[in-house]
Amino acid sequence: MRSSLGWMFNRLRRMGARELTFRTIRHIKQMVEKKRVLGGWSPKPASPVNPLRSLLPALSDYQSLWERRYSLDKNRLDDLVCGSINLFGHQKVQLKQDLDWHVDPVSGVRAPQTYGKSINYRNAELVGNIKVVWELGRHHHLVPMAVAYALTGDERYLKPVTNQIETWVKQNPFAIGIHWCSALELALRLISWAMVHSLIASRNGGAGLFGVVRDAEAFGNAIYQQAWFIRHYLSRHSSAGNHLFGELAGLWLACQVFELGEDGKRWRVETQAELEKQIQLQVFPDGVGKEQALYYHLWVLDYALFLQITGRRVGQPFSEKFAARLAAMADFIRDVTPLGGHPPQLGDADDGFVTRFSAVWPADPYKEVLDAEKLIRDKCVPQSLAEKAFWYGIIGGEQETLGRSPPCLLDDRCYPRIYPDGGYAVLGNEDCHLVFDAGSLGYLSIAAHGHADALSFTLALDGEWWLVDPGTYVYHHFPQWRDHFRSTSAHNCLVVDGRDQSVMRGPFMWSDHATAKLIGYGGSAQGEQWVKGCHDGYRGIGVKHSREIRLNSQSGKIDIYDQLQGENSHLIEIWLQCAPGIQVERQGDGNVWALTRNGDARVVHLQLDSAMTWEALRGQEQPYIAGWHSSRLGHKEPSYALRGYADAALPASITNSIHYNKFFADNSVREG
Repeated sequence: MRSSLGWMFNRLRRMGARELTFRTIRHIKQMVEKKRVLGGWSPKPASPVNPLRSLLPALSDYQSLWERRYSLDKNRLDDLVCGSINLFGHQKVQLKQDLDWHVDPVSGVRAPQTYGKSINYRNAELVGNIKVVWELGRHHHLVPMAVAYALTGDERYLKPVTNQIETWVKQNPFAIGIHWCSALELALRLISWAMVHSLIASRNGGAGLFGVVRDAEAFGNAIYQQAWFIRHYLSRHSSAGNHLFGELAGLWLACQVFELGEDGKRWRVETQAELEKQIQLQVFPDGVGKEQALYYHLWVLDYALFLQITGRRVGQPFSEKFAARLAAMADFIRDVTPLGGHPPQLGDADDGFVTRFSAVWPADPYKEVLDAEKLIRDKCVPQSLAEKAFWYGIIGGEQETLGRSPPCLLDDRCYPRIYPDGGYAVLGNEDCHLVFDAGSLGYLSIAAHGHADALSFTLALDGEWWLVDPGTYVYHHFPQWRDHFRSTSAHNCLVVDGRDQSVMRGPFMWSDHATAKLIGYGGSAQGEQWVKGCHDGYRGIGVKHSREIRLNSQSGKIDIYDQLQGENSHLIEIWLQCAPGIQVERQGDGNVWALTRNGDARVVHLQLDSAMTWEALRGQEQPYIAGWHSSRLGHKEPSYALRGYADAALPASITNSIHYNKFFADNSVREG
């Protein structure tokens, strides 16, 4: 309770006068609404809610195309039918036959059934694991069963879909309970319902879900009330990041699929106009998401792509400016991803998605969205097309492209790739891939999903990551771990006096933001590329840090030059975070370290600054946390981190080098 109040106090301190006024008025409205809701009030549509359209054509238009590429995973589907659901790709939960949507099936904790906006969903003792409860409430797992029903007509797949929607409607009256805390959760649920409705309609005709639920009026009212709630509780001011974009997307899609009367028509026009505005506000012109968190960048791209294909289908297309910003976002993800590898972890990641179609949890959500974007933009079919991309293609009217299956050309990579607005540079070649981060902390005043990682870099060789960003691990539980994975020392950064570059004020809030920027970059015909950036995160102690990285692809050498401007003596630390599976060994008594990976012939040598003392840490929790990596939310594992430290009088310069070409048998570093 104390930490929750502290978080709220810090949030209030970060607000400007306009936001404080807005939130005060909204709070008063909520108090009035709470009394009305607890007295039995709920908003009602002026006329019955009915189906408006399906997002999919008739089954005959796409079934043979689907069967040519995919098959149903009947074992996984049987699990879903029996209520056994794999969440986040690693956590299986079993739903009881008498399903209670307010119970966390992992902990058994039952959230209170009171006015949703007054529930502290960050309190695990009160609500259990909110990520699990909300993931189930998004109803993503119902869509694969609807896919199976649409393709086979087997009622066994339809029954749990209708049963779970009906129990949700019955157990979640307007604004009551944990599923009415966040407008984004309602938006994602409406997207799932829109897809389920469209899949059923593609087989049975226009009635879709309304033709199979037992109480169509109650179902229609639940759609309207969720749309009403989203419209009246949109995330604003310092909260207006990916949440706002997702809320608007869910509301717009609901208004396109369901007939919500004059309110629906008005909301549809308003939300489309604001979505056009928000993609320009939330994404830099060069395509980098302003939240500085690559997974949330993917979230917004996924929403935008879904909106683009739906707008095209219903005859209400989004603008060319919208499409251009969307395309730039996709290109950025491709550019920071090494050939044959996976994107780096930059900032927070929560492992969620807009929708799914396969019974198997998405193994690579980036590929799903990028395949779809490639299909829609270039009218070609990427190799081993992700199933989600297929369905997006059908919604977008790409049956002809899918039927012809023209292959996509390989991306023509050129280095360096510079993103001056977002603050990123990508150096290297087909074998070596280095991503340098001189971007801002995050979006708006709280920078909720940013990490204190200015001037950090990640390094991949032959498509495999060697030096990495450590990931996220946790949001609402274990605050000491939440803080560690966001900290400067958890990244490939320089730390002064043990401080973070920016100040944490809560699990999703920062103050005293470091301002970082690119100040130079270039390349030469001799294979050298370079980039330089600086940040002012230590201005409070009179220190300014700049870092220049030079990569020579011919010699296989990377030099990292850190310069510190200021006065007096300070404790300087440099951290290098290794990917899991990387082994670290000091060579002799000096400051040369060898990095190796099992099954990989490559040896990487680090020549580290001799003025610093270096140590290798792995899986350490005391006296401070160090040497950990998280590849997904809720999971962490030990991994090596190298720490160099020294008391240095400023100004000072520090030089470290990475030799990444294969080495001679005696392990000596190649000249140059």
